[in-house]
Amino acid sequence: MFVRVGMVALSLVLGTGCRDESASPTKAPETAPSAAPPASAALTPSRVESAAPSPAAPSLPALPSRKVPSKTLADGSLLGEFSFERAAGDEGMAWLAAEDACVAAGKHLCTATQWQAACEADPAISAVETWTLTPERDAGFFVRGGGVGCGRKTVAPGAQASPFRAGACCTPALAAAGRDIQPAMLRAMAKNVLDLERTLNARRASALTGFFDERVRVFLKEKSRAEAVAVFEYEFGKYEDYAAVHELCDFSVPADNETYTADCRKISRFGGKVGHVLTRYVFVAGSGKLRSITDPAIYRAFAEP
Repeated sequence: MFVRVGMVALSLVLGTGCRDESASPTKAPETAPSAAPPASAALTPSRVESAAPSPAAPSLPALPSRKVPSKTLADGSLLGEFSFERAAGDEGMAWLAAEDACVAAGKHLCTATQWQAACEADPAISAVETWTLTPERDAGFFVRGGGVGCGRKTVAPGAQASPFRAGACCTPALAAAGRDIQPAMLRAMAKNVLDLERTLNARRASALTGFFDERVRVFLKEKSRAEAVAVFEYEFGKYEDYAAVHELCDFSVPADNETYTADCRKISRFGGKVGHVLTRYVFVAGSGKLRSITDPAIYRAFAEP
């Protein structure tokens, strides 16, 4: 769910530890100091030759691309189908490098929601600790896996790299929820948001023309369609790393049925910073044209990962 807090005015995580969110804190085991060998035990040349070097950390197993079918999540929301893949050599990367590797492959780091769905489809995924795209509210990013079963969840600073942590890549999919909205309609609404996301991430402002209504409110001001396109053209030119990923959207339809609203958790990146915000889209019913885009809430302010 990619947003911009800086863009609320449309001017559009880091220690070294990793804390476990699924278990009570435990003290890290202390390493006992190694005793120096007595002089009589000094290595002889033959013993030096037989001393084996410390083994290097093993490469983590790759997981070829596989489809994760659409499903209804525990909270009742509908998550669309997506592909999940973990490439060879993706271990030992900090969050940003892992995300860049996924973007280069035409995907993004799996959100925490996508990782959970993929793990439930194939529990073997849980064996490897994996970065997700989803930021934690205060600092760092959610890390999933690294144990038995799909329940382990920790948080790690984005700058922290581990040879035992990988970075799985997913194609776009969001979880769609909506009270009294039929599943078929929810899927259509989610597709509209994902189509918009794909266009934003292509950073071609002219392609947004078909998404905007004749008049559209862009954060703080109402603009003509051409003016709204110009705003994004400026932003795309200024921030070459601009990206947005919607993790879940809560849809609602007012009594007049003239519009529908999508309140989406969006993970945004621009100018070397990453944020997590609530973006509210108002679409025209029928045409699906975007009439308004605002950021009514911030889950985590933009900061360097």
